[in-house]
Amino acid sequence: MNTSSEIWVAFARTFSMLVLVLAVLILVFYLIKKFSTLNNFKGGKNHIRIMSVHHFSAKEKLVLVDVMGDILLLGVTPQNITKLSSVDHPIDPSPHESKSPFRFSDFLSRKLGNREEKINENIST
Repeated sequence: MNTSSEIWVAFARTFSMLVLVLAVLILVFYLIKKFSTLNNFKGGKNHIRIMSVHHFSAKEKLVLVDVMGDILLLGVTPQNITKLSSVDHPIDPSPHESKSPFRFSDFLSRKLGNREEKINENIST
């Protein structure tokens, strides 16, 4: 039969091999992450840029996003993300607004004003 010391030696060997395998596995995952080509896939360019965010509550907001030149207005809630509108023309601030930063509330009021005009036109026809 095995003596008590032989059992402890076998346990120590098994435990040390487990630690060695886990260390190698962690090292491999670290190297894959470090040298992954997925990090270089973008080519150093940001194709998605958040232009502005307007919070309605802690978990609800409107986000103005530039995706490769297309400007989208997104509604974000904990359950989903909804595309509310897209901008066909680039946003150019008027000359008197060039000194102040872009204001999301101005953009939103313009978009909602255009939508209300379209609704009023549809109702009148």
